[in-house]
Amino acid sequence: MNRTLKWIASTIVGFGIIAYGISFVWPAYDWDLRVPSPDGRYDIVVLRGNAAAFADFSYEVYLFPHADVPHDRAKSTPVWLTPIWRGSKYLIYSGYNYPSFRWSGNRSIEIDLNEVYYGPFILEPVKRFQGSDDAILVSVVFGKGDKTNVLP
Repeated sequence: MNRTLKWIASTIVGFGIIAYGISFVWPAYDWDLRVPSPDGRYDIVVLRGNAAAFADFSYEVYLFPHADVPHDRAKSTPVWLTPIWRGSKYLIYSGYNYPSFRWSGNRSIEIDLNEVYYGPFILEPVKRFQGSDDAILVSVVFGKGDKTNVLP
């Protein structure tokens, strides 16, 4: 009985390790762009996800203090989903709608979803970082289409 339990436990742990390893490469995300804030203290980084046959592209928009931003990469470079990209520490928007956005001030971001059909999305409307008193406001507008928006 003891040998059977060890075998079952090691099999479960083995499958868990394999699943965790796969999670670094699937779903596949590519580096899209990086946009600094007007005062240079923060950076927006956009990753574009390819869900293959399950859906269209998805977009993950992250906000980093300038000192913490990952190094720049060429557009469409694959990104490994390391811990910096997981969780909600830096994430401000996640969804299937094509986001165009702009810094509307030093501490405010406007994300424009200009689509016919809106899918569900995740939004972090106020982002604060440990060790800083700054609050960055993130708003979503629908169909505005501002000419100064950055397009991923």
